[in-house]
Amino acid sequence: MVHTAIGPLKAESIYLKRYAWPATGLAGKVSGNPQMIVVIPAFCEDHLPEALTSLHRCTPPALEMVVLIIVNESENASLEIQQKNQACLLAIQQVIPTFQQHVLHVKLPPKKAGVGLARKIGMDEAVRVFEDRQEDGIIVCYDADCHCDDNYLQAIEHFYQDPQNNLGLVHYEHELHGPNHEAILNYELYLRYYTNALRVCGYPYALQTLGSCITVRSSAYQKQGGMNTRKAGEDFYFIHKTIPLKGIGEINQTTIYPSDRVSDRVPFGTGHAIAKYLEDEADDYSVYHPDIFEQLRPVNKDLKDLYTTRIFDISEVSPCLRAFYLENNFEEALHQILDQSGSYSNFLDRYFQWWDAFRVLKYVHFARDHFYGSVPLHSAMQWLSLQLPELLLAEKDQLAQLLRMREYDRANTFYIR
Repeated sequence: MVHTAIGPLKAESIYLKRYAWPATGLAGKVSGNPQMIVVIPAFCEDHLPEALTSLHRCTPPALEMVVLIIVNESENASLEIQQKNQACLLAIQQVIPTFQQHVLHVKLPPKKAGVGLARKIGMDEAVRVFEDRQEDGIIVCYDADCHCDDNYLQAIEHFYQDPQNNLGLVHYEHELHGPNHEAILNYELYLRYYTNALRVCGYPYALQTLGSCITVRSSAYQKQGGMNTRKAGEDFYFIHKTIPLKGIGEINQTTIYPSDRVSDRVPFGTGHAIAKYLEDEADDYSVYHPDIFEQLRPVNKDLKDLYTTRIFDISEVSPCLRAFYLENNFEEALHQILDQSGSYSNFLDRYFQWWDAFRVLKYVHFARDHFYGSVPLHSAMQWLSLQLPELLLAEKDQLAQLLRMREYDRANTFYIR
């Protein structure tokens, strides 16, 4: 049996005392000594049986496995939603589990009801299971409308055999065979364009941020404050809050397949993007202008000189970047960063705490709104193909471009040490 614990954990978890959602009793139903727990939030899910079947068909890892399903709804949910969740609960019973499986049906406070809180409840219960057994186990996020490769669990297990690894992001590929084929093709190309554009420009923390891709070590989950209760974007915020812990990498030896369904549940994300695309019926899918990323190049280079000389002249940066710096008091922040940094590595950590992924996205939106309007996706891909000529994207149609980008992203595993 392979164990994931680095060493004995504290007898009492500060996280569980101060920051976790109140215990639901679910953890007390788990038997044995699990070291990997898959958490699945489910809300009015029609495809949960298929998602569970895919998961339970996986080749078993050496680690002991448990699946926790959080069927959730708001306390003021409509009768229709309640009935759909009851049907979901009945459908779960039709799945023959390979691994130990437990279901929680929970009603959530209306102001917080959503996927973020549902994930948090399940992940906090996983922490309780691990803490009870003094295990630094692995928490795996899995969505109720996706499926996975047969080696999914084994690949995750392999990643965490390195004790320095804190968070792993599983390679993803959206389904392309449904009625929303064109919409999801454009959307996934955009996702891969955004991440690779940041990497091309030297940004060190460019990560894909889909909730169904997240895996995390229990100790790291607790250190960064656990899952947030946002109704949307909980995955983005969670992943980037974990970056200061380092030990973050991609798990590219397997694949998770998120759904391409239309959704109006959240104000952004895959489902919303698909719905908006279909509603707009636009000839061209618009994305961030490449020049927005070009302006980021000086942000990420010559930092050794900046640390050594401690000279920064805002008049020398581009008008776009200068305007953003002035609006966000960058010079004042930079002086504080330099004054508080005792070494170059410490300076880099502090510098990119300021230029974190939230700030980068804020800058991207600022640049789009004030300097560089959006461009058609095909134009952005032409720019990316010039930056990464090995992609050979320029002469390909969109489907060929996406297949090539998937291949490229899988082969070029990203890691934050």
